[in-house]
Amino acid sequence: MEKCYFDFRDIFQVIRYGFSGRKISVHLIGLVLAYLIYEILVYLSLLTVGGTAAQDFWNQYGLLPVPPFGDAELTQITEIAMWIGTISFACIFFLASTVVSKITVEQLRGDFFFSVGDAVTFLKTHWKSVLGAFVSLLLILIFLALIPFSIAGLGKLPIIGKPFLMLTSLFMPIGFFLGVLIALITVVFGVSLLFVPAVVATTGADAFETIYQQFAIVWNKPWHIVCYETLLFLIKLIFVPIWAFFCLYGFSIVLFPVRLLHAEEMKAFMSHANGWLSGAIEKVTALPYINTLGVFEIGSGAQGAAAFTTTVTAIFLTITILMGAALVVAHLFSIASAGNTVIYTILRKKLDGQNLLVPPDSELTETNEAQTPSRS
Repeated sequence: MEKCYFDFRDIFQVIRYGFSGRKISVHLIGLVLAYLIYEILVYLSLLTVGGTAAQDFWNQYGLLPVPPFGDAELTQITEIAMWIGTISFACIFFLASTVVSKITVEQLRGDFFFSVGDAVTFLKTHWKSVLGAFVSLLLILIFLALIPFSIAGLGKLPIIGKPFLMLTSLFMPIGFFLGVLIALITVVFGVSLLFVPAVVATTGADAFETIYQQFAIVWNKPWHIVCYETLLFLIKLIFVPIWAFFCLYGFSIVLFPVRLLHAEEMKAFMSHANGWLSGAIEKVTALPYINTLGVFEIGSGAQGAAAFTTTVTAIFLTITILMGAALVVAHLFSIASAGNTVIYTILRKKLDGQNLLVPPDSELTETNEAQTPSRS
């Protein structure tokens, strides 16, 4: 088992545990899968609308994912497809986080060879707990929120509406506590976005026990959560940009010879890629120190016979850029998953003294040894 202090010092281990090829790969696969689902749903909805909707969307956004709450003027069916894609992304993210959390906790327990396959096997039997905890909390929130909305709605009824509101005002103190309860559950739901995968991965709990643990840590250790999550945020703020610049300059070094010997062709490649990514390359390279080697300079598209080869090359270049961006985000997610796992083990130790880093088999062995009388 790894040496742990069960305080803020353990959070600095996240720098090492988050920078793991296995964990980054898990989140990278999740991001690619979520991205493909999202884009396929969006463009299928646009094709369903018909007309020039798909072409207009492509000309404006290309392969860049557009959030459903953006200012894009889209049809209702496309917005629904976007929300379905967003929910799919959330589900995939939390399932991937559970896999990463499981790998992390097993490493903390001393099993450095715990594989992704083993973690996926664990997920197959516990995914319902992860998603069930979120769904249950949402249903509780919706049910409680329906109470004041129902009262307000009944108050709109003719004749009996005003007297009904007057009678319900007698229960205003109860309504106050109901509002406080809704606020508490809202906070718990926000915290659950951080810790549900960690709880399931470390304890193998069902949905009910997972929800209970969210309430327990929020009620008993709120300031610990705030302080530890702030420290984790600072770690992300420092090390994710370092990884991003590392990836960026690695990519630039590889492309620099092409930029040096085939400057016009390189500009044509970037022009296509920039168009397919809705001008994202041009916006990013406007930042300082991003395009110091000049590989992201944008020119005009190729004409004539060279257009086909330029387009094919630009396709693979665009895919590579998207994968590079996903790799940076995957590192961010890896730090978050590993960090929240470490934080939960600390909180649980402070809450009830339970050391979650002791493997269940070891606990059973220790218990049996304690109960077995000595024969010496």
